[in-house]
Amino acid sequence: MIMGISYKTYKEKYHFSLNLYSIFLIVTFIPDIVGINNSIIKYLFWVVRLSLALWIIYKDYRSAFRLSLFEFLFVILALIYTTNLFIDVFLDPIPALKNSGFTDFIGFFIGIILALSFRYDSAFHSETSFKFFWVTLTFGLIVAYFLAIENTHLDVSNVRYDANSTINTIMYGQTGCALSLISLFGFIHYKKATLKILFALTFVVGLLSIAKAGSRSPVVVLALVSIFYMIARLGKVKGLLILSVFVGLVLINIKAIIGLLSSMGSSLAVRLTSMIQDKETSGRDVIYANALSIIEESPIFGSYYLIPSGIGAGGYPHNYFLEVFMTTGALGGVIFLALVIYSLFKSYNLIRAQHFSSWIVILYLQILVYGMFSTGLYTSQDFWILLFYTGSLKVSSSLSTNTLPQNNRLPGRMRVLAK
Repeated sequence: MIMGISYKTYKEKYHFSLNLYSIFLIVTFIPDIVGINNSIIKYLFWVVRLSLALWIIYKDYRSAFRLSLFEFLFVILALIYTTNLFIDVFLDPIPALKNSGFTDFIGFFIGIILALSFRYDSAFHSETSFKFFWVTLTFGLIVAYFLAIENTHLDVSNVRYDANSTINTIMYGQTGCALSLISLFGFIHYKKATLKILFALTFVVGLLSIAKAGSRSPVVVLALVSIFYMIARLGKVKGLLILSVFVGLVLINIKAIIGLLSSMGSSLAVRLTSMIQDKETSGRDVIYANALSIIEESPIFGSYYLIPSGIGAGGYPHNYFLEVFMTTGALGGVIFLALVIYSLFKSYNLIRAQHFSSWIVILYLQILVYGMFSTGLYTSQDFWILLFYTGSLKVSSSLSTNTLPQNNRLPGRMRVLAK
């Protein structure tokens, strides 16, 4: 027991929210309010998360060496990636790593430990965990809407907003996307009218957060993941029909939506228009080309985890697949591909079976799609956590109703992935 909270209660209510989005969002307002360096809070938060993750891993030590094939391959990939990062940072560093290399290595290492603490347990996707995450994320985003900070560094001609001094405009938008996605899940899954109204409202809060941030990637991610979820959950015909109606309503009211965005001071409409009409990619196409040329130079064992030279030097390739092949070569890249493909099939089956863990699955799909054109794999603790959780689900041919809310049991004939 820690601070009066039992191990069981911590897993069933707090562990997910502490490690993904919601609690961190709320905590990151402290430096701005108190007037201290935001790195202090960030690193203290790392310590807290790491300590609690080790607590969970220790409690589950009896099964630590009984790994499924997926879990075994995940551990192998983590070792390959860690070894490559260690070499890049400590043995053969490039100039770009002068200030950030050590922090990058520690952050990645902590991310792997956090992922291992998310080895599948029905407690993590419990109804209590879901609702605590939903409520705290909504609260954090409402606060962020009113305390958001203008960011003119990324695009001087179009104002964008950071949630605070710690969470930048891109992550602010992705956090709003996360709320909209779990609200979509809640709206479809729950039958009570009052809950449906609340989920509809929080879906809008998520959209407003995306609009306020002004980042384009959350819009693309929300659209693609929603399509995947609706087709898997409702079937191709019904899912596409509902999505078509929604898109139709958006197009009919597009002028009103643009007016609303402008009244909010959001540059999202302008940036989306530029992306569609001018095919503006913020230079990602040339970064991808440079990353591919670096992969060709060392295809088996990989090169650096950051682009060492040329376009985008000192940064990440803005694509998880390019990054893993650039960092680890085919040695780690093939394993990564296998894990991701397997996780996608499992995600589809979980959603199709209406399993309650689907709300976590769609968050995994969010970070996966997001990683195709933004963010770095070595910094994405969220991705490693959710990949391991999704992949570690045990396959069963019968329904395990104890993983579902009692008022949302499913028919026993349905196939589900459960512990």
